[in-house]
Amino acid sequence: MLICTVIYFSKIMLNRSGVPKFAIICLKQVCGVDWSLVYDSCFRLLRGSVTQSTAQNNCIEKGGSLALASSAEELAAVQAFIQSEGIGPDDGVWVDGSDAETEGVWRTASGEVMTYFGWTGDEPNGGTNENCIRLRGDRVYDDGCDVTHKFVAALCEL
Repeated sequence: MLICTVIYFSKIMLNRSGVPKFAIICLKQVCGVDWSLVYDSCFRLLRGSVTQSTAQNNCIEKGGSLALASSAEELAAVQAFIQSEGIGPDDGVWVDGSDAETEGVWRTASGEVMTYFGWTGDEPNGGTNENCIRLRGDRVYDDGCDVTHKFVAALCEL
């Protein structure tokens, strides 16, 4: 949640149309209880070994959705956050993204085409068997959406 306020200047400060000038001042993003501010967004880890769709539903129940990193800088910050929360380098964490609808076209849960991934090495390499995105340490992989044994958490974002 971003906290903003509108400040109107006195009537003597009018723009060319005669409308009072104003400014919008925003304070730093503020996250609720159990959420952490990481790279301008609020994130939360929900622990549990679940499928990607269950992870998404669990995030929605908490008021968010599965997280989506939109740049290399944000991905690095998110990976550092996950590590700081005690998630090991071999533990999988579900994040938003699937190409189940059309192989090779990765979309968010809301249907938007994704433009940044941060894939590791030759990923994605699972074809139609691996249609969801997981983080594992500092790596980004595609994996089977119904896999549970590799996963210890879901990363939610407000």
